Amino acid sequence: MKPTSRDLFRRELPWLVAEVVLLVVITNANPPELWFWLVLLLVILGYRIERFLAGGEGPSG
Repeated sequence: MKPTSRDLFRRELPWLVAEVVLLVVITNANPPELWFWLVLLLVILGYRIERFLAGGEGPSG
């Protein structure tokens, strides 16, 4: 059964919220902690890209 656009949105919404929150934190971060948040954002984006290239099968199905 093919997932609908609503199912895809529900699956992606937590990731999108996390990325937006990280971008807000990065804009307000001090220089020493900026690198930590930047690396965390890159790890999350890298994971999402890897899952996308692997066929879109994430932990939720």
